Amino acid sequence: MRSLVGSIVDKAPVPFTPRRSTFSTAFGQRNNAVGQMRAMGAVGTLFSIVNRTSTAVAKAEWKLYRKAKTGKVEDRTEVTSHLALDIWNAPNPFYTRQELVESVQQHVDLTGEGWPVVARNPAMRSLPLELWFARPDRMAPVVSPTDFIVGYTYTSADGEVVPLELDEVMQIRMPNPLDPYRGMGVVQALLVDIDSTRYSAEWNRNFFLNSAEPGGIIEVEKRLSDPEFDEMVTRWREQHQGVANAHRVGIVEQGKWVNRTFTMRDMQFAELRSVSREIIREAFGMPKFMLGLDESVNRATAEASEVVFARWLTIPRLDRWKGMLNNDFLPMFGKTAAGLEFDYESPVPEDREADNAELTSKATAAKTYIEAGFTGESVAEALELPDALVWDKPAPVLPPAPGQDPAEPDARWSTLVARLTRRSYNAAEIRAQVDLDAVQADWQAALDALLDDWETLTAGQREQIAAQVRAAVNNDDPAALAAITVSSAEAAALLAGAMAALAATAAGRLVDEAAAQDVTIEAAHVSQASFAAAAGATAALVTAGYVLAAGREGLRWYGYGRDGDTTATAVTAHLRDLSTAPLRAQLGGALTWAQNTGRLATLAAAPKATWYASEQLDSNTCGPCRKIDGKRLPTLEAMQLAYGGGGYLHCEGTVRCRGTVIAVWE
Repeated sequence: MRSLVGSIVDKAPVPFTPRRSTFSTAFGQRNNAVGQMRAMGAVGTLFSIVNRTSTAVAKAEWKLYRKAKTGKVEDRTEVTSHLALDIWNAPNPFYTRQELVESVQQHVDLTGEGWPVVARNPAMRSLPLELWFARPDRMAPVVSPTDFIVGYTYTSADGEVVPLELDEVMQIRMPNPLDPYRGMGVVQALLVDIDSTRYSAEWNRNFFLNSAEPGGIIEVEKRLSDPEFDEMVTRWREQHQGVANAHRVGIVEQGKWVNRTFTMRDMQFAELRSVSREIIREAFGMPKFMLGLDESVNRATAEASEVVFARWLTIPRLDRWKGMLNNDFLPMFGKTAAGLEFDYESPVPEDREADNAELTSKATAAKTYIEAGFTGESVAEALELPDALVWDKPAPVLPPAPGQDPAEPDARWSTLVARLTRRSYNAAEIRAQVDLDAVQADWQAALDALLDDWETLTAGQREQIAAQVRAAVNNDDPAALAAITVSSAEAAALLAGAMAALAATAAGRLVDEAAAQDVTIEAAHVSQASFAAAAGATAALVTAGYVLAAGREGLRWYGYGRDGDTTATAVTAHLRDLSTAPLRAQLGGALTWAQNTGRLATLAAAPKATWYASEQLDSNTCGPCRKIDGKRLPTLEAMQLAYGGGGYLHCEGTVRCRGTVIAVWE
């Protein structure tokens, strides 16, 4: 089968070199953009600045997020699997993301504009495949009086004009006040100073080639014959040209030497080059220290220079990339990119001194608030103090807020949080009475057994998927790869049964914990039907992810022109080799839900006890879980709100949370 990608796969979407052996001079003449790019290799100061800025931008770390309904940055969730993210991290077979970004950023810094080019599947143009870049001097927008831009053209090195659609080209530009279609870079304003720097360097070079002495004139009173003239020139060059012959005594027969040039001191080239260097540096806003020019540097000025460089040079450039990725690149992926955004990790170094000053200020404010009568927990939350702090004074029990709507779980939980007491039990005594190690062992055994059964189940699913992949490829119907269906009913029944069994085990384990405290309670019964909806949703989500992975891998092999059998075999191998970590997390979260359901149902029917939140089973406790760990839960409603759906509701590890409730009978 012929490859859909055709000539695009592993090839640039625009020609980088002539297709014919003869080289046209269409772009041999120096124009503005070419001159600006060549200047980087001609002037050391310019090279140093552009190299630092482009490298700093290229090394930034990027992540893909799903926007939060609140609109707050801290509420976003990271997306780790998406085609846009895959292409961004591996743009094409020959360029890493860092190399692509650095190349485009060099163009932006030198000419004021960069041109990332999108390679698409010829048979399915809606699918971006790769990212490349094009030289600014060879790109031109096709302007329109009504539609602004209707397309682009790329002119190759041999003069071939390649038309490009709007969805094949993205542009990063520093706005040009005279041309809304093109950009303006710093070098455009510096070409005269850059040329002066280059010419002074060349003059210095020629000075040393000419015996390290200024030029002059040999005056001869009579007209010399051609042989006499050639002899005088040859002898003079042999005796005086070159650095090795500098300062030798010159003997001129039948003539005299007349000095006709300025000396090095007269020309002041050192001062001229220094002034030009400063002009270039100031135009870019580059701190001296970043170029190694500050002789009086100390730690404070060095750190300040790094902050200035990151804040005023790197971040504005990263913001241009961020705007291009979110406004131009992500929309190319249609509905699958709705609500997503790219963002970078801030390159601004941490200000330790400012952090320490802020911490001291918060500590002073906390002392003032607590002495005024405010509770420690409320002060910690208001001032965002470290989670590890433990308050000596317990927070008083507060009544529910007036007018509180009991139908709002989040509002009820906020009220109950204010009533949580500080850690007040002896951990060693509790561990002797409450065997949470046994609780963990029950959960682990249930998860291991479920994963073994799940592998048998997915083996059958892989056969169904392989058959559909084989048919889609053989029928030359790539769209069918997005419509693969596998029933999750069997998986849902398997999970519901495992959840019911673990809930019963958890209830029995709580009976043992009560007996260890000389209290008799009965284990609650939780039916398998009560877990049917949750198990069905979990199984459907897991199966959907499995099918999605199969469709993506099938499309990849189909794009390389593989037949149905080869593609189906490759997809089956890919599914078999998938990491089990996401599956373990989802199934483990469902089993935690079941385990806590059995414990809470048993506690609801048991005699009154003192209930505590415990994160003892978490191997890596997050901030929200540390806040609730060891806190007394005042009511059954508080237990349900905190752990009714599995681990702790506000845990940053979500389904991986192993928080639970322990009971102490006095």
